[in-house]
Amino acid sequence: MKLKFSLFGLVDAVTFVLAFLCLMFSYLTEVMFLPAMFLFACAFGILTYILFVVSLKHQKEIDEKQEVIVMELAEGENGETYVMQDQKKEKKQRRKKRMQKFDRVIPSLLSGVVTVFMLYMFIASVAKIV
Repeated sequence: MKLKFSLFGLVDAVTFVLAFLCLMFSYLTEVMFLPAMFLFACAFGILTYILFVVSLKHQKEIDEKQEVIVMELAEGENGETYVMQDQKKEKKQRRKKRMQKFDRVIPSLLSGVVTVFMLYMFIASVAKIV
């Protein structure tokens, strides 16, 4: 997956830097731990969105390329035999395609889990203070 420059990505990077700075200042004052956790949760949330959108765009491009390949192979001499496949082969292809889709979404899922964990830590910290 190739990440291209965007303003949204720049905002995410700045949020990560601010969160890291707040974490460093939390060694001086304990109050800075709360903004650090909140900023980390926001940054990971933005990262989740970015990774999910990139994986959807990548999947769309792959589907379009696959359709073009199928159309080119169907127009050839053995096109009928290529288009008319048996059920076992179709089932294997669908399973392979499903696994590839899942593999592309794994980074966004992991980032989402980290986001939920950071939000939990933030809420637990606020609840402990109050």
